[in-house]
Amino acid sequence: MHQTKSILVSGASGLIGSALCLALTQRGHTVRTLSRSHGDRRWDVGGQTLEKSALDEIDCVIHLAGENIAQRWTPAARERILQSRTESTRLLAANILKQERPIDFISASGINFYGETERDKPATEMNPAGSGFLAAVCQAWEHAAQPLQEAALRTVFIRTGVVLSARGGALAKMLPPFRLGLGGRIGSGEQKMSWISLPDIVRIYITAVEDQSLSGAINATAPQAVSNLEFTKTLGRVLKRSAVCPIPAVMINLLFGAMGRETILANLNVAPARLVQKGFEWHYPELEPLLRVEVR
Repeated sequence: MHQTKSILVSGASGLIGSALCLALTQRGHTVRTLSRSHGDRRWDVGGQTLEKSALDEIDCVIHLAGENIAQRWTPAARERILQSRTESTRLLAANILKQERPIDFISASGINFYGETERDKPATEMNPAGSGFLAAVCQAWEHAAQPLQEAALRTVFIRTGVVLSARGGALAKMLPPFRLGLGGRIGSGEQKMSWISLPDIVRIYITAVEDQSLSGAINATAPQAVSNLEFTKTLGRVLKRSAVCPIPAVMINLLFGAMGRETILANLNVAPARLVQKGFEWHYPELEPLLRVEVR
């Protein structure tokens, strides 16, 4: 039997946040949402202000808020992507440290922390940080919570892979062209993609909330990454459509620039070593069963 907690969630209206808040409530936890305008509690990250009572009687903060990375990375966009994560984390950390009672801090992060990985050797939580813009963002994002770790408060970083859901994100954007028979591999198709189902990423966050022994970095991916070619063939098979319209790497570069190179074309082969060690059981450890549920 788990102990119920009072939890404050930022980014609660997003793909993960909305599903997570519902699941936490169903497990008996009390959920409060944090937003600039629509949440139960208010904050202004730009102004570095947090509603005075936002952390009253809170046991755990789950921090999901951040600027969408799926856009062309102009200098202004890069700044928004970085600052939305680091400044919000600093604001939360500073206010958590002012509380008389300890508060757990669970923050989103990304598998891009490791930068471009080796194709046949997945990165685990033991791997060092990599290079690239998103790797630097993830490092700075996690580093912004360092004062909490120094104060011996439980801090967890959920380094998340590509969340596959027809409700939103990458899969939802891929479905229309694939349903028209216009899908296909991207670039060489050899680059690995580390993915996770929406139900499983929600369960990973719940595990982080309820298991007090968890701290530090957690790779939130399915057990096995897949190549882009394998993914596109599987999605085409599930949709009963051909997937023979490749998109050359040069087109991704022209359309998306650095964002495309670090996400769509990059080899992101990551293994969830700590979850395996903890005995976590995935509802969707394999790709095809998940896709058959999502696109039915």
